[in-house]
Amino acid sequence: MRALVVSDSHGDRYDLRRLIARGAERGVKIDAFLHCGDGAGDIGAVEAELLGHNPDMLIAAVRGNCDFLGGWPAEQVLTLGGLRILMTHGHHYAVKSSLTLLNDAARSQDCAIALFGHTHEPCMEMRSALLLNPGAAADGRMLILDINSGKPRVEMVRLD
Repeated sequence: MRALVVSDSHGDRYDLRRLIARGAERGVKIDAFLHCGDGAGDIGAVEAELLGHNPDMLIAAVRGNCDFLGGWPAEQVLTLGGLRILMTHGHHYAVKSSLTLLNDAARSQDCAIALFGHTHEPCMEMRSALLLNPGAAADGRMLILDINSGKPRVEMVRLD
């Protein structure tokens, strides 16, 4: 299971397209595209490209504090590669101050991983859950999450 995770694209669809191409260039099938908010509406502009890579791709997003349109939830729990994953933007958990509330929320929902955005800064921190922030897609950042046999492998990507 391979997921491309982005956040905070803020309408920068050019870099979002470049990130999608970068994630797909290794010739490995992309199984999921996950957007952690603040630009979740940008998915509509790139959905055809995503499905061109894999017509069965899971496309999911959550609403960020700057997302005012669209029907995306504030957070959701997904199961990928056998692992439960909490996906949120992070502003409801005060992630700019501390990751404790986010970690507690992941733990309370029996999630091994929490994906978030909001800070625009990449983060990979292991607590009781693996806390991952791809950084801002508008700054050319994303992460690739590979889950094989229930074991996650994370690659942080930044466009040059």
